[in-house]
Amino acid sequence: MSDTFPPVCLSIGASDCTGAAGVQADCKTFISLGCYGTSVVTVLSARGLAGVQELHQVPEKFIRQQLDAIAGSLPIAAVKVGFMTSASAIRCVGRWLRERQRLPVVVDPVATDSRGIALLQPEALQAMHDELLPRAAVITPNRFEAALLTQVEECLSVEDMQEAARSLHRRHGCSTLVTGGILDGRSLDVLAGIDGINRYDAEWCPRGKVHGVGSAHSAAIAAGLARGDSLREAVLHAKLYISSAITAAPCLDDGAGIIWHGAGGGPDWARPKTDRFLARK
Repeated sequence: MSDTFPPVCLSIGASDCTGAAGVQADCKTFISLGCYGTSVVTVLSARGLAGVQELHQVPEKFIRQQLDAIAGSLPIAAVKVGFMTSASAIRCVGRWLRERQRLPVVVDPVATDSRGIALLQPEALQAMHDELLPRAAVITPNRFEAALLTQVEECLSVEDMQEAARSLHRRHGCSTLVTGGILDGRSLDVLAGIDGINRYDAEWCPRGKVHGVGSAHSAAIAAGLARGDSLREAVLHAKLYISSAITAAPCLDDGAGIIWHGAGGGPDWARPKTDRFLARK
């Protein structure tokens, strides 16, 4: 492999035929941040922006074949794991990741929809706890997913977010970034790790629903790790990336938007600007 070949990122998750989320959105994020994107599809979806019409689970054997094909061809530098619907698929991916302990892994535990309604059966949720979360360098639940994973009724306040992040870090040993908070008119995420709690905030863009935020956010963290950033640097840069992509999101006729991966000029754009972005204890 040439020294000039970009870092290789692998997205494992669902296909989204709109391109707004899933492995398609992850690969857009990777290339926007100077990485080479690859993907393993675990679920095929017939979905529009209004919702899912049908899902088709990819057989476990074929998931493994995809994983081995990429690993045998390219030097994977970081992995992002997204939506999987079955316990068997989760266990398959978990086994493959355990065979590659040095790979940094970002897990976006897609477990609820945008209304907070659970998407996973109890067996799949338990497999996620057992097989994926302990293997992650960082997990990125939103507030609804953090509440489900910690079995609390709600996760609304900054204090709730901090407690959920601490709880998941204690249980699984992985850094935990709980996303989706609003504080003093700014977008807020909370990271719990071995150095305690850190907050990451950026300008909040008051607009309607924007599709693809969670997928791109976690993929941007994986891209940072693949480029050699520390975890805190990767989270910092990803926050700025997703904030800018939301601000630039083109609107559809119904007022909803899709994040715009072309809002900046490449990896250098993903560096923090102190007038727009803060990271603090």
